[in-house]
Amino acid sequence: MLRSKLPEGNYTLLNQIFDYAKKDDVIDFASSLPDCNIPQEIKDLVVKYIKSGKNQYAPNIGIPELRAAVCDYYFKRYSHKYTPENEVTVTEGATEAVWAAITAVVHEDDEVIIIEPAAENYVPAVRINGGIPVFVAMKTPDYTIDWNEVIMSVNQRTKMIIISTPHIPTGKLLNEEDFRNLQKIIVGSKITVLCDESFANICFDGQFTSISKFPLLAKQTILISSLSRGFNATGWKSGFCIAPQDYTAEIRKIHNYICNSGNSALQYAMTELLNTKAGVFDLIRQEYRAKRDLLCTMLQGSKYQLTPSQGTWFQTVDCSKATDMDNKEFVLSLAKDFGVAVIPMSAYYHDKNRFNAIRICFARPDEVIRKGVERLIKAQKK
Repeated sequence: MLRSKLPEGNYTLLNQIFDYAKKDDVIDFASSLPDCNIPQEIKDLVVKYIKSGKNQYAPNIGIPELRAAVCDYYFKRYSHKYTPENEVTVTEGATEAVWAAITAVVHEDDEVIIIEPAAENYVPAVRINGGIPVFVAMKTPDYTIDWNEVIMSVNQRTKMIIISTPHIPTGKLLNEEDFRNLQKIIVGSKITVLCDESFANICFDGQFTSISKFPLLAKQTILISSLSRGFNATGWKSGFCIAPQDYTAEIRKIHNYICNSGNSALQYAMTELLNTKAGVFDLIRQEYRAKRDLLCTMLQGSKYQLTPSQGTWFQTVDCSKATDMDNKEFVLSLAKDFGVAVIPMSAYYHDKNRFNAIRICFARPDEVIRKGVERLIKAQKK
């Protein structure tokens, strides 16, 4: 019998939830897929470049124009000057960038600190490369990082610390104090930071702070982001990885054998969007803020407790006062008995036994949000 390299990769509960979510009579708050329109001007740009013949392999590291546009974008917003020739790599989405970065840096028995709850792609990438995940849980209900706990988790075997902002899946924004605390930990060490900024262009409250604003941190950071998420087009799988030259050289070696090349037409379209139409980000951001506000307003006065998400299209909701069931039982009951599929927050922790909370994806039409919240309220205990 074949021995699995990822024996924990089959999450039966999530498979059940996603099966329910596909049913016609179930509101899908579970799938991380935006059910919102891509602005027409974005679709028109992609069609333009397909018709112009940009249909063959792009350069392995991405077209020069897009790499230059990414550097210009970060310089204008965060005052950090990256070099397109040897510090930016265009990837097939942020997920591929995460995998390439971890594979390039993490060796057998290296320890990697992961802040929980954590996006589901971090731990498998660490483990399959022989690394050892070390977990530090955020403090609820506001999902803050206890940097003293992070410090206590660091030792001579610590190779990487993985963070995200806005945080996946809670939507929490890291602030300047967070980055200063991180800087105290890593400067002078050999620790690499992997900072996932995939949802940087979908932030609502407060000022988004990129790790690139901190020069000392940037010297030891692999920054990952996604263009396709920001433009409402996750299926286009357009991301990038920014890192100092020595990191980038190794990341590009791995990237070459993972996917070799990206989509040419999309890269040219993304270049033009960044250079001349970045205002589309603002329109999409406003749309998602309105959806978040609708969801949170409708849950006011219920037994569900929440702090409005600061970014992403996810909202975390504490259900401890809404049900006497445990997290797994409650989400199955929601899907089976009330017709609304959500993700249990326990799925984002290594021990799968954290407090009773759910994650809602609110990238849905307003009428779907209204109907789904109505079902959630019906499900709460009397």
